[in-house]
Amino acid sequence: MRVAFAHYSQDGDISGVTTWVLGLARRLSADGVTVAIHFVVTPAEPRPDPCIEPPLFEDLRRQGIDVFSTPRRASLKEDVQDTLAFLNAWQPTVFLPQCKPAHFAAAAQAGSRGLPWVLTLHSDDPDYWATVEAFGGPDHGRSVVCVSRHIRDELNRRTGDGTASVIACGVAIPARTTRFRADPFQVVFSGRIWEHQKRASLVIQTLIRACGASGSVHATLIGDGYSRAACEQQVAEAGLGGAITFTGPLPPSQVHARLLEAQAILLMSDFEGLPIALLEAMAAGVVPVVRRIPSGIPELVDHERTGLLVSEDPAEAAGALQRLADDPELWRRCSTAARDLVAQHYSADSSYLQWRQLLGDLDRRFSEAPSNPYPIDSHRIDSLHRLAPSFTQEYKQPKAGTATLRQALRTTIARAKHRIKRLLSSHP
Repeated sequence: MRVAFAHYSQDGDISGVTTWVLGLARRLSADGVTVAIHFVVTPAEPRPDPCIEPPLFEDLRRQGIDVFSTPRRASLKEDVQDTLAFLNAWQPTVFLPQCKPAHFAAAAQAGSRGLPWVLTLHSDDPDYWATVEAFGGPDHGRSVVCVSRHIRDELNRRTGDGTASVIACGVAIPARTTRFRADPFQVVFSGRIWEHQKRASLVIQTLIRACGASGSVHATLIGDGYSRAACEQQVAEAGLGGAITFTGPLPPSQVHARLLEAQAILLMSDFEGLPIALLEAMAAGVVPVVRRIPSGIPELVDHERTGLLVSEDPAEAAGALQRLADDPELWRRCSTAARDLVAQHYSADSSYLQWRQLLGDLDRRFSEAPSNPYPIDSHRIDSLHRLAPSFTQEYKQPKAGTATLRQALRTTIARAKHRIKRLLSSHP
């Protein structure tokens, strides 16, 4: 079995998808599977020497994983051709493309030739549903994996496809757990500090209210993103620099250490799948205070049993944090139940066994196919026909000063879609 991943590479990335890709690739390699990752290196901060690879690549090679990388090209078609060139050269028996439209388009082209591939729906994101519409047909040879039952049910509602699997992104269960501490009562946010999806403005307003109302509540934001500077400015204006701190991106070992110091984790997203940061926190006994949204979150957070569910009102969310800080018994009950839930149903071992079985089934499908799919034609790419405009958006050069406006518009549109969906689902 030869399993190939395609993903993006970006300095300091701690996204849930990246965490999952690297974890599964390393575990497969340690299990004797031949593994490769094709990275598209996205533009970020200029490197002092662009010829020097990120340390991650060498670390993966030391663990027996073949690493290939190309810079992001000027057009979607060129990126698709780079991905197809990788597939033709390395010739996997199973392909797992992630996140980038070019990877999915290449997978659809290869799938139509007989290469088994998996479309993994990591969140209830408009971009994922556009991907399902463009590349989710059975003629593209894909299998679908959803990270939550909610996404599986939504996929069924949209497409009538009842074949999708549900495999959560499992996490390691630490031997140690956090403990209740009232002073300081430490709240953590871990992830991309963005307005789009993560609603950084709601997160920081909640933390300012909670920390401003009680000197015993402190907060730490782990991660980075385009909204970080605005959040730091709001904290400074509120005079809470000593209570609310920003760490920037941290390696996994340091994130885990921070979780063991925290009592609560805050999430105010517009949409999610089954957030790895939330699973990791709950596995450590950190109690979630999360926004009640149609996603996989209600599968994890049972109100007042494994955590607290709140609306998008920062005052309500801040009140929930203060309630946990003031009620040690409620906190201990939720902490124990949260850890038990993750240990029983969302462990890394359980997730890996499900993925190993699926990949083995797809590998057998490849071996039993009547013909070899290679070489895959990279000149006439049928999968690029009639794509949604969102697939080429990242290749357009933004005008100065429009990036923030575009992100705010995407957030507004996504939020409106979810509200309409909730209204429709409540009126049969």
